[in-house]
Amino acid sequence: MEFYFRLLIVSVILSTNSYATDSCRDCHENRQKMAALGYGAFAVTQNEVETQSRMPAGCSDCHLGNPETNDKVAAHQGMARLLVVRKKELTADTSPRKFPLEFSADQTNRVFVVTEEGGKKSKDSSVVALSWHDKRSDSLTQDFEVMKKSCGACHEKEFAEFAKSTMGTNGKQSQYQGWTNPQRGPHNCGPWFEGAYDQMQANTTVPIDRKSHAINQKACNTCHVGCLDCHYNPMPKSATDPSMGSHTFVKTPPVLSCYGNGRASICHAGPEDRRRGAGYFGGSFSFPEGNEPDVHLKAKVGCLDCHDSSKSDKTLGHGMIKRQADSSCKRCHSEAVKSHAGSLHKNLSCEACHIQSVAGYQGTYWGPGTLAGAATAYFKYKAYYGIMPEPILIKDQKGRWIPVKPFPMAVMNQKNSAYTPGLYWRFQTTLPDLQRTDDAWAYVGLFGGLPENNKALLWIQMDKMSHKLGKSRSCDSCHADLQGTQRQPVTWDYSDPGALPFDGSHTVVADRKGLSFRDMRSEKIEPDKGVAISAFAVWVYLKDVWQVSGDFSLPVIRDRKTYDSIKISTEAARTAGALHRK
Repeated sequence: MEFYFRLLIVSVILSTNSYATDSCRDCHENRQKMAALGYGAFAVTQNEVETQSRMPAGCSDCHLGNPETNDKVAAHQGMARLLVVRKKELTADTSPRKFPLEFSADQTNRVFVVTEEGGKKSKDSSVVALSWHDKRSDSLTQDFEVMKKSCGACHEKEFAEFAKSTMGTNGKQSQYQGWTNPQRGPHNCGPWFEGAYDQMQANTTVPIDRKSHAINQKACNTCHVGCLDCHYNPMPKSATDPSMGSHTFVKTPPVLSCYGNGRASICHAGPEDRRRGAGYFGGSFSFPEGNEPDVHLKAKVGCLDCHDSSKSDKTLGHGMIKRQADSSCKRCHSEAVKSHAGSLHKNLSCEACHIQSVAGYQGTYWGPGTLAGAATAYFKYKAYYGIMPEPILIKDQKGRWIPVKPFPMAVMNQKNSAYTPGLYWRFQTTLPDLQRTDDAWAYVGLFGGLPENNKALLWIQMDKMSHKLGKSRSCDSCHADLQGTQRQPVTWDYSDPGALPFDGSHTVVADRKGLSFRDMRSEKIEPDKGVAISAFAVWVYLKDVWQVSGDFSLPVIRDRKTYDSIKISTEAARTAGALHRK
């Protein structure tokens, strides 16, 4: 009620302070005039905008500019525009578009821009992503000045809270400063390049071009959100629903908005379906394509139904989403949660049993290459896409078994490393939920002896799996091995730049001695001219060195007779107290 009262007050203020002349409406509400200017598709009335946005704001309240002048150039001066991000150097095109946004049924590319060739419209192939107008055109990061003048002018409290939130400050990823940060370690996404140039160059044996360094940061910034990423939900016009159109807004972000809302594989689409490989959407978002989605998606459960926000917890500020969703399971599965706490598997997280077929990266290597048309010391060769039949289970910092997808990683041309081989946690469990994750990683070592791109810093990425919940894995998938060894065969296909596509495989083994990658192999690799194999496939030279010591085995079943009697059916296991009740 308070929100709508404040909105009413703003409406009165806006109408009281309305401009004597409003050149925005003078032009854009005149369809004949807009058509004569060559922009007929951009004709829109204030009534249409208010119906779609559900807000009383005028054009300049959101888009800025100068509505007090009739001069076309002056009226558009300082206007906040849609950023069309080009593949070439990730430059943002802020010039006026001849055509409005187009829409398709493809969830990964639902919204796109078109160009005209030979009198025919076609999807603009030079575009890699779209960013809304609350982003900066130079760096593609959040433009807080524009947000404050536009969204923040009416939603002052929400803007102030968002500006301090983890999403608003890029609070997690920005902590990865360089490849050798002693507190957080190296990360699959790479370091937060902004502000880390000097320290990265000091520990890198080849020159780092400042221009490519900035492009790497732009690539990071495309995933990090402003107000519009969550609340702006453009739709194709509907003959029956006037609220649908290019100015449609939503108070509660729809599920798809967390995955970039159809503007390429950005936001949570990358870390969930691509990196972790156990994403919520699966389908066309998954790599390889077609992996099953989370069962909750089919049940139309939204992200904010499980992850607490200001919608469900008023103590959380606007834009602050609680990463941990464990406690939310009991909202719908109270009996299962209660009985699980008394079962033989009480020390397993729900995800440990209910996640299978983990896709996405099965290896990633940072080496010299070309990013967005610019030579770089750090290109992320990530397209080792494949399937791990089931995740590996490890104990978290509290002794609870959680699922992870270990995959080998390396960054080339490093001088030194202060890490000691072993298992590490990104964020300690003593931190509050809003400040930590349950992700792990393992340092392998700094290896030389390469024909080029010496030396390589090696680690094992071990992000916790949280989505893609579904049917539980079988008892034997954990307990068939008499020594508690976990063994997962992985096949993958490589399709990134640097070489012709090739396929390969490896096996992940977790036993009493440690966690290791074995039998790393592929068909013959045919690199592109001038590209060294060590840049994108350093494993060819280092083979099976990705290993870390420790006990990664599962508990051994001593009473095999009883085990054999209860594994025959889910009901038998429930009766014996091995599993939770429905």
